[in-house]
Amino acid sequence: MNKFDKDKFNKIIKDKVSDNKIEIPDNIKSNALKILNSLPERETKRKSKSRKVSGLVAGIIICTLGFNMFMPAYAESLPIIGPTFKSINEAIGIGDKYIKGSKDINISKSYKDTTMTIKNIYYDGVELAIAYELKSEEGFDDKPIIFPIIKSGFKNINYDNEENDGEFIDDNTYVGLASYAFTKDELSDKTKIEFIVNDLYGNWTGYYPKKFSFKISLDAKDMGKKEHAINKEFIYGNRIYKIRKVITSKLNTIIYADILKEDNLDKSIENNGLRGTDDQLRFFIVDDMGMPLETGSLSLSSNIKLNQSLLGNSTIRFRGASEVAESITLIPYIYIYGSGKNIKGKIDKENEMIIDLDTGEKYIIENIDFKEDKTIIDIKAKKYLSSLKYLNISFWSGDNELEDEELNNISIEDWSKIKREIEIEDIKFNGMDDGYNFTLTLPALDSSKEYYFLVDNTKKIILEDEKITIDLEK
Repeated sequence: MNKFDKDKFNKIIKDKVSDNKIEIPDNIKSNALKILNSLPERETKRKSKSRKVSGLVAGIIICTLGFNMFMPAYAESLPIIGPTFKSINEAIGIGDKYIKGSKDINISKSYKDTTMTIKNIYYDGVELAIAYELKSEEGFDDKPIIFPIIKSGFKNINYDNEENDGEFIDDNTYVGLASYAFTKDELSDKTKIEFIVNDLYGNWTGYYPKKFSFKISLDAKDMGKKEHAINKEFIYGNRIYKIRKVITSKLNTIIYADILKEDNLDKSIENNGLRGTDDQLRFFIVDDMGMPLETGSLSLSSNIKLNQSLLGNSTIRFRGASEVAESITLIPYIYIYGSGKNIKGKIDKENEMIIDLDTGEKYIIENIDFKEDKTIIDIKAKKYLSSLKYLNISFWSGDNELEDEELNNISIEDWSKIKREIEIEDIKFNGMDDGYNFTLTLPALDSSKEYYFLVDNTKKIILEDEKITIDLEK
């Protein structure tokens, strides 16, 4: 997860000033750098009705005035953090994926004492991102969150919210990044939208008045979006699953599927559609190098009509494949609702340990190294993964001794009362070798004590024979 790095933020601003090779009188330069280097560290701003200006920004203003007496052009272009994907990424570590392919639009709209400027946009036919700046004479009640109304023509466009973060530059200025993915309602590769912001803090306030309304032209040309017709059907239980198409873009992979009743079922029976408690069609996706694509979101829509076979639709979004991937393979599976059983057990600290799952997959704990300042676990996952960042295995400590049979019969609620989960501080992927190899870093642990594992063993019917491979080059 990206976190705001206060020291890095301050250093970037100072370095932008101190490292720039500008010939100015020594006395001005010396005084300016002295002020900058002696400034207190900037604190992240959350409430800003107060009229105080941070020491860092005040110092930059002083320096800017000093430079301006001799170099007016330089003062105007003094780079702080601006509303661009590049500067936001450099300062707070988000938005790197939007830099390549971004476009400048620089549109400002004002409402009462506040002006919103959208400087950069990114659009690849599936995902839209904006880099923006807010200026308010009265300051802000809280950290802004931009949940807009997006319209194309007369139609409201549904979206999945992605990123929403940024930082205060001073009491009256906020720079942020927000992004949205279109899965349910697709937008054309080339289209015009109205982007309406009626509340700055993520609250729903209705359609009117339109406080900040931007008319934006979007064009995903040369951004890599492709639509792959699949039209593959398979049957499991009393249902037909039809994979209609897959859309791939630089940042996203989206699967569109229909769920139908079998034709031999009595059509006069009322169609109750899909329910949240039904078994669900899901997927793993791997590229041609075996790397998993991270799961993003799943949405289901139900079709409740008499005498119709269609039960509903499923839209499943994954992250995009890497730029070097030539193909991706979809592995469908049926997630059995209500089968959420976990496997628990005591860790063998001395020997290699195999944890078998009901799917035939397994984890292998290969080695545990109790160091003075940390604990290192080498583990192999011989299974399909939905992410390289989360392995669906956790580690626990506790003094209550239980036999293996008791461990696996105890509920997760009772388990949490007698055991304490150990934080996994870092997950390092070490490549593939008959499975996915990882090194996990945990806090320093007492090697003389007993420790336990807990693994998700939800029942999944993996349909290996129904794999679908898509050539990304076509």
